[in-house]
Amino acid sequence: MSVQYQVKVLRDVENKVLNRRELILRVDHIGSRTPTRNEVRELVSSMFSAPANLIIVKSLKTLTGTNVSEAHVHVYKDEKSLEEIEPKHIKLRNFGKEKEEEKKEGS
Repeated sequence: MSVQYQVKVLRDVENKVLNRRELILRVDHIGSRTPTRNEVRELVSSMFSAPANLIIVKSLKTLTGTNVSEAHVHVYKDEKSLEEIEPKHIKLRNFGKEKEEEKKEGS
């Protein structure tokens, strides 16, 4: 059974200084659980034709007593900007250990 989410863009700002697009999304998930960060990244990737590895979900909060979540998302133009700007703990939340292992193998 696939879960259907309805996504509405509440705010869309192009931040040229930090080389990213900053989004605030409203995700309706009626009759199902809160979407995971990975699911939100995939939704944003398909909506904006951006690679999933350049998308960071800063926060994902479900409004109390509802089936509505608000997501703060950053879509970067390149991987170098993402690595320089985003804190390590945010990258770990979004990419998990897979990104850290890739770095160790490359070193």
